[in-house]
Amino acid sequence: MRIALALAAAGALCALPAAAHVTLDPPAAPAGSHVRAALRVPHGCAGAATTRIAVELPEGVYSAKPSPKPGWRLTIERRRLAQAVRGPHGRELEEEVARITWEGGPLPNEQYEEFILMLQAPNEPGGTLFLPILQSCEGGRSEAWVERPAAGQTARDLARPAPTLRLTPR
Repeated sequence: MRIALALAAAGALCALPAAAHVTLDPPAAPAGSHVRAALRVPHGCAGAATTRIAVELPEGVYSAKPSPKPGWRLTIERRRLAQAVRGPHGRELEEEVARITWEGGPLPNEQYEEFILMLQAPNEPGGTLFLPILQSCEGGRSEAWVERPAAGQTARDLARPAPTLRLTPR
């Protein structure tokens, strides 16, 4: 009985890292839709409190708006588009959001938090939107949640996978 309990505990410990990644909720949304996306931050960096979360938005996400968080400063960085595109509400867009950063807090390692943004998913049914995250913590520590699976891999095979949004047909 003790051996069975010890094996179960060891198995649970091995499963912890997979649950400790920064993730995105929801995990899937219709391509081209507007999505309320929550970046779930379950812990700090090696025990240190989180003081900064920066999300990189890939090209083709023309609309992205972060939700403010009390005690955190928001920064929105933009990049110019090579060619203007028609955005939400028929407006012509000459730039898009490149990075959103929440800085402040701190978020203690023992606490969990969500950082919310509203974005328009690319209109690419069957695709995957990767949102690389840089998590900075007290004492200069950081975690880069940026890895993408190679052919034949899944996010579970990676040490620091980027949060993803699967793009489903409408």
